[in-house]
Amino acid sequence: MGKRERITYLELLRGILIIAVVAIHTTSFSVTKLPTGSSLYPLYYIVNVGCNFAVPGFLFLSALLLFYHYDGRQLSWLSFYKKRIKKVVVPYLFWSLFYAAYYTYDHGLPLEQGWHRFWSNLPLGNNYEHLYFMIIIAQFYLLFPLFMLLQKIPVLKRHPLVFGIAVQLAIYLLNYYVWHMDEIGTFIGSYMLYLYLGAYAAKKMREKGVRQAFGSGAGWMSAAFIAAAAVYIGQKWLQTAAPHWVPQPYLSYMNKLSEGLYFSLACLFLLQLARKFRQGSPLYKTLFSLGTYSYGIYLLHPFFLLLWREYMQQTGPFSYHLLVWAGGALSILLSWTIVKAVSRTPLAPYIVGESAK
Repeated sequence: MGKRERITYLELLRGILIIAVVAIHTTSFSVTKLPTGSSLYPLYYIVNVGCNFAVPGFLFLSALLLFYHYDGRQLSWLSFYKKRIKKVVVPYLFWSLFYAAYYTYDHGLPLEQGWHRFWSNLPLGNNYEHLYFMIIIAQFYLLFPLFMLLQKIPVLKRHPLVFGIAVQLAIYLLNYYVWHMDEIGTFIGSYMLYLYLGAYAAKKMREKGVRQAFGSGAGWMSAAFIAAAAVYIGQKWLQTAAPHWVPQPYLSYMNKLSEGLYFSLACLFLLQLARKFRQGSPLYKTLFSLGTYSYGIYLLHPFFLLLWREYMQQTGPFSYHLLVWAGGALSILLSWTIVKAVSRTPLAPYIVGESAK
């Protein structure tokens, strides 16, 4: 059976998503440290919270590609998992050890204590704050045979998005009332909506073609995305400005609903947006390159942000804000340059992973 058509504009979507990830990490320190009454605090808050679609977006993209290429086909699971171990598990171990080693050095821990900390943090991706994503994607790959088995059920194959919404709702309610999981953010069940949104997008692309699917309705999609963003960011701001509201159960339901709606619309809106960039333009080339190396950039850029905050960040009223954004820009540029260089070596799949070319 021949290969399905390549969806080249998905690299642009990856590029947009990695910019959103870096924006979150660039502004996170300011959101937690600046007083809420600071004149620029709303800017940091809007950028930080508004970009929260990034991880769901990457999961949506991963699911889209896997369902698009493998659904309805015979698959060699041995080959599938050999590829994932080399390009996902090995980079995860490498970067977990890298960040654990730096933490041990920076905090002056005894080697034995640092080694113990590395192993205890490894299962949930806690050796650095961004590595939890690797645990989520590893769960998805591990459970992918089950996803393929479920695709054989006709009603689920016809309506993947409905199934994803139902499973997401069930897991949310079970955790809210029964499980009370502390690390729910690293559990694959927390992202079923976005995984099955990816399955839905893959289904549309197989039926209509990669250029025809999601080619219409850009106007209402843009309006819906902006409205959902305003509601989601507004609700998150309310939790910050009026925290006494947070314990109300109905607010938890509303927040979860607005979150799911905003993140889902962001995935579809950005998918449409990625289709519209003019091929060969400077912006197209930049986003395409960022997308190509996004996996390595994701793994490396927090290290440069860490160094920047430790050695370069100042507290002056003007210099502070200038250096925050300069640090974010420098972290992505340095990571991009290094990952491009590493990608030309045989070590690339083991260090900078899937997206490196």
